[in-house]
Amino acid sequence: MRFENSELRAFRAVIEEGGFKRAAQALHISQSAVSQAVAGLETKLGSSLVQRGKELRLTDVGKRLFEHAVDVLRDEQRTLEDIAQLKQGNTQTLSLALSASINRFYAPMLISTYYQENPHTRMKVAEMPARSIISEVLSGGVELGFGPFQKDMAAFATVPLYSDSRHLVVSPRHPRYAQMLCGDEGALKLTPLIASALDNPDMRPSIARLRDQFSTVWEVSSLSLRIHMVAQGMGVTFIDRKLLQEHPSCADFSIMDDVSFGRIDKQVGLYYRAGRSLSAGAASFTALCRRVWAL
Repeated sequence: MRFENSELRAFRAVIEEGGFKRAAQALHISQSAVSQAVAGLETKLGSSLVQRGKELRLTDVGKRLFEHAVDVLRDEQRTLEDIAQLKQGNTQTLSLALSASINRFYAPMLISTYYQENPHTRMKVAEMPARSIISEVLSGGVELGFGPFQKDMAAFATVPLYSDSRHLVVSPRHPRYAQMLCGDEGALKLTPLIASALDNPDMRPSIARLRDQFSTVWEVSSLSLRIHMVAQGMGVTFIDRKLLQEHPSCADFSIMDDVSFGRIDKQVGLYYRAGRSLSAGAASFTALCRRVWAL
């Protein structure tokens, strides 16, 4: 079984435009062509994709195929954009995903220096939670990841840059503040852990077990919002040492030193898929980082 991009494009348009007629208008093809494309997908899968009526609704199979269509067509668009740039003589691209703390403390300087040295390189830079960076590099969405290494990095070539630590912190506004400072792990079981993303047990099994020490895990991708929520006493979180020292909103946070799992030491650096040669743009950025950290 093989899905044609033209079929996926028609199916995606039907959902995004809210109907077959509008999809046909958006794609500049006939409505019958759109209907045939969707019908062809349904025949291949042996299942309906949409529930037809006044409003189109995706079936469970349709929801999964729509996700696939978005991913495939996004990659197609990226490839076409890259080819267009290559035809114009722009041969280098820096495709990078980095964590929130790296973006706050290091990215402005690194990107400014990189631009001065490589003014004609295209840049695609995204801030993501550490777990999402792992997935994005593995899927080919970005070439380079910049963030804390996970427990198992066998799928990647790594460039360690510096060591850091993350600390479990609580605000004086938390109703169980005193118990937590005394290392009362029972108090932690009654409060949420506020994290950037829910961890993948296959990637970070030790952290997956750590989640069991809290009442629940709230997934909040925004660093500033996580800090705000902790400051309001809504839960606890792990924060980088440098962020604790320099972020004004973290000034009154207390580190829970007496909790056995209150500190996570980590190695931070660049990584990319093992067995792949770096592009010129990624190699230049890697060389810059090595100079900055004097490696």
